[in-house]
Amino acid sequence: MEWNTDSVVARREVLKWAGAALGGMMAGVSFPLKVTAQANTKPLGTARYAIFIQMTGAMSQMDCWDYKETKWTPKDLNPQKVWGDLYLPKTLFGRMMASKTMERISFVRSMRARELVHFNGQYHCQTGRALNVAVGKEIPAFGSVIAAELDSQRRPSDTFPTYVSCNLRQDRVGPIGSGFLPVTYTGLDLDPAVVFDVFGGANDGASERDLERRWQALQRMAEVSPRARELGDKANDFRTFYDYAYRILNDKRWPKVFEISDQDKQRYGSGIVGQNFLLARNVIKADAGTRFVYVSETDNFGWDYHSSIYDKTRPTNLYVSADRFHRAFPALLEDLAATPGHEPGKSLLDESLVVASSEFGRTTYVNNAAGRDHYDEVFTSAVLGGGVKGQRVLGKTDELAGKCIETGWGDRHQPVIDNLVATIYSTLGIDWRKKVENTPSGRGYAYVQTAPIGSSETINPNPIEELFA
Repeated sequence: MEWNTDSVVARREVLKWAGAALGGMMAGVSFPLKVTAQANTKPLGTARYAIFIQMTGAMSQMDCWDYKETKWTPKDLNPQKVWGDLYLPKTLFGRMMASKTMERISFVRSMRARELVHFNGQYHCQTGRALNVAVGKEIPAFGSVIAAELDSQRRPSDTFPTYVSCNLRQDRVGPIGSGFLPVTYTGLDLDPAVVFDVFGGANDGASERDLERRWQALQRMAEVSPRARELGDKANDFRTFYDYAYRILNDKRWPKVFEISDQDKQRYGSGIVGQNFLLARNVIKADAGTRFVYVSETDNFGWDYHSSIYDKTRPTNLYVSADRFHRAFPALLEDLAATPGHEPGKSLLDESLVVASSEFGRTTYVNNAAGRDHYDEVFTSAVLGGGVKGQRVLGKTDELAGKCIETGWGDRHQPVIDNLVATIYSTLGIDWRKKVENTPSGRGYAYVQTAPIGSSETINPNPIEELFA
């Protein structure tokens, strides 16, 4: 298989967004890219959309989705049976537990992390692989891989980028670009602190006239500028970016993404977390070309509490983070479930794989500062929609939620973030065992690695198919 990338500008004007992405374009890439299949894989193809929610900072699994009562557990969490052997603290997740969509969620309690630092962990979440500085610059976000794979399915009416992220500029690692892939596939990051002011509000027609006037001026300048010849292919990159920006700003669906009602604010919450989930909902509902949304759910410290984790007198604590999440998360799921999908009789939730996961877990003990530290041996992820069978718990941990005693899937090794990425690829109909042969470094780029560079261990690169059986 080969992607025809000889002429970036000649292709459909797909997104190319932001100077950072353009500045980070890889040199020495050979086109067309040579992509080969590694095995006779059969992607599930059960989802049209996917949403990955990064629960930034790392949730304490034993207080939340793998509830285990220990001597440090607060007495007011009020654990309640939800279904089967699933117990959740009602104090933290009451809204989520009361939602009709709760029966559609399944949990993977045997996840293992491969890092203990936020930067590395968040890099892993965005790329689906551990950070290796030797090739770090050429590695794309897995959202960019999705954009490249699904490019042929874009319709003439699609103006939104295939890959959109929310709030990644607030993460430790920031938004990762397209690596060795053409910058065409770089995602568009929507920063809720900015986009509502820039793109929201009523349009009296003046902004459209200003946009047209500036566009025509830019075209005239480009025609006479000698710099275009000096920049070479870079000029094409910037031209494609400007062309796309012009198209998206002229799309009547674009300003509607930033329309939020008072009822929306009440259901989702009016803070950054609620806005991130609302942006994800609106981008998917617009049906304007976006197929994958990556949400960095964080506000302030997210779930990162090294001290005073249960102290309600502090402005940030576990109760605050859980409250923000358990309002926005079920509201998103309910709205997707209430919206008709593409196929008759299906909702957007039926057609959307939703994954919510931390980058790692938290220690089983409470430290001297009354907090929990970073922990890599086990954590929990939630998965639903897109063909997932609900009301399942894969994996089992010990009485402290600190050791995995059953992996819960077809491998004796615990699943890792790479397997969640493989699951997303598979549900979108993408062969997760593909490999790009002609990268700038000369090292083959496997969509999901079996033998990470610089590591002595191998991993199972497959999706967590037990979620669908």
